[in-house]
Amino acid sequence: MAFIDTMVRVVHVLFAGAWAGGTLLFVGGVLPVARKGLLDASALEAVTNRFNHLSVAAVVLLLLTGGHLAGTLYTFGTLQTTGSGHLVLSMVALWFLLAGVTHVATSRLTGALETTDVTSAVEASWGLFVVAAALAVGLLVVAGLL
Repeated sequence: MAFIDTMVRVVHVLFAGAWAGGTLLFVGGVLPVARKGLLDASALEAVTNRFNHLSVAAVVLLLLTGGHLAGTLYTFGTLQTTGSGHLVLSMVALWFLLAGVTHVATSRLTGALETTDVTSAVEASWGLFVVAAALAVGLLVVAGLL
């Protein structure tokens, strides 16, 4: 059983880091380049689709592995009464928010790419992606505190 728990932790941390890091790279690296008009629509759409696939995979794997970890490391009572339990609940809330915001932001960006130029499409979704980056940083901070 210890091997399974270790592997679940490894998968959880790898995908959490990849998702948070991918979000920060996309918002801090890809979108500013696209905003300057240095990427065409097909390139931005391809990168956005890859980011979306990473997000979906991370959401599913983090749900499964996080559920396993919470179920084996905490009880309902300890989640509500301990500092680490509060951090876990904070992480779950941030996870839900990041999942929703990234989904809406990528949908808005790809939808806008169908009807407008790259710069306008990025502008239409920029605010949501900034929120996603802030949520990703929040997740990393909470994870570090755990």
